[in-house]
Amino acid sequence: MPRLLALILAALMLAPTGAFAQDDVLRFEPTPTLTVYRSKHYRIFTNLSQRETVPFGRHMDALFDQYDKRFRGLGEKSIERMPLYLFNTEQQYNRFLQEHNIDATHSGGMFFVTHKIEGLATWVDTRSRRKTFEVLQHEGFHQFAWHAIGPSLPVWLNEGLAQYFEHAVLDEDGRMSLGLTSRPRIERVKQAIKQNDTLAISTLMRVTNQQWTGVLRRSPDRANLLYAQSWSLAYFLIHGDNGRHQPALIDYLKRLSRGDRDEDALLMAFGKDGLEPLADDWRRFALSQQPDDVAEASDRLSFLGTGLRLLAEQGEAMPEDLDTLRNTLQNRGFRIRRSEMGVTRNFAAGNDELYSYKRSSGQRPFVLLTPDKAGLPPRITAPGLDPEPTLVWYRDHDGKLIQDITYD
Repeated sequence: MPRLLALILAALMLAPTGAFAQDDVLRFEPTPTLTVYRSKHYRIFTNLSQRETVPFGRHMDALFDQYDKRFRGLGEKSIERMPLYLFNTEQQYNRFLQEHNIDATHSGGMFFVTHKIEGLATWVDTRSRRKTFEVLQHEGFHQFAWHAIGPSLPVWLNEGLAQYFEHAVLDEDGRMSLGLTSRPRIERVKQAIKQNDTLAISTLMRVTNQQWTGVLRRSPDRANLLYAQSWSLAYFLIHGDNGRHQPALIDYLKRLSRGDRDEDALLMAFGKDGLEPLADDWRRFALSQQPDDVAEASDRLSFLGTGLRLLAEQGEAMPEDLDTLRNTLQNRGFRIRRSEMGVTRNFAAGNDELYSYKRSSGQRPFVLLTPDKAGLPPRITAPGLDPEPTLVWYRDHDGKLIQDITYD
């Protein structure tokens, strides 16, 4: 999605929150009246109620604490409460940013900086809370890094790390799980490597913010590759070769935070040839990479949820066990197609693997649970995974059924 100015660094989530207090009221015409709530680390400008706002404030405070914990040694800058603009609808979100001469069309959220205002903005209606959390984790990474480091992080690493933390999970106990993967990103990179279509690492590292934005506007498929390759390389530097490259990556980030030129920081952290000597190792890593079990289970739960939602919207009786759900979807020939990062995937109810998930002990069937409330479809969970994903349900302001994934 388009982003303004530099998009920066950090690392992710956990922890409890401080008190939530109402601060004052602002009005941005013709956007709605915005109430300002203060959490531990944020000033949240919103037209949501306090009850609706509190979970997002808690999540963002936990997120900030994780960024701070992981990057405390990079800089000595103190950070005051950062501004977060949280709207009910996408229309309100777009209208607010338009008033500040920012085009947010087709974006899910944005960290923005102008000469008059800066902040993190998104909306909550018509999509799952998990999706909003992912947007906040991605864009919140950029915002934290802007304040903690400054606009010095190269765009490839900025976006690569933001995607890395976008997929992190904060469970109900405040514990964070990092290193979760994305099949579309993995497959897009594999496809590009096999077609000899990836950017040379030296080229990727020289891409400027302006060039990145230009690619986003002109060539969506090329933009998908930019994002996927940046994520893959960042993931490799964190996890590849049993974490051997992590110290050099942290040293590189520290030097950037001190104001070193990018070329000098690379030379001192990775050696005179920078990351180029790692190119072959990265390609081997990327070609062998597989989605993790939690990500795969979540994908399958999302497919089953889509089928359940269709049955509910058509007034069908809800299944009481997994076999009934399987038989119903298969008898209907239910199938969906998803496109993400330029990769199209087909899910068909006839594929029996979609009703199970992988554990170290082998394949296990999902477990269908009773609904949280009357009038909602059943929940489905994957016991034994860490974190443990569960398909859950609620309704939005208009009564529309929303499926979501939570993690325990």
